[in-house]
Amino acid sequence: MHAKARRFAKLLVDEIKLYNQDAVNAGKEHGDLYNRLREPIDKSREAYEKRYGSTAASTGNYFANELVRILADNNIALMGANFPR
Repeated sequence: MHAKARRFAKLLVDEIKLYNQDAVNAGKEHGDLYNRLREPIDKSREAYEKRYGSTAASTGNYFANELVRILADNNIALMGANFPR
C-alpha cells in the first residue's frame, strides 16, 4: 500500500511540474512555490487524500514529501511560508 501511495504521489507531482514549468521556475526563484501553485497542488492533494487518506499509507505523508523533493529540489524553504506541512 505504501509503495502504491508513493508512486501515485510522485505521478501527481510530476504532472504539476510538467504542466506548470514556468510557475515552478518562478517559485523556486522567489521561494514561493506553494503560493504560485496552490490550485494544482490542492487539487492533486484532494485526489491523493481521496485515494489513500483512509488507508495505512496515510501516515506516510508521501504527497508533501514528493512536493518538496520534486518541485523544491529537497529544499522545503522554497515551498514558502504558507506551505501546509
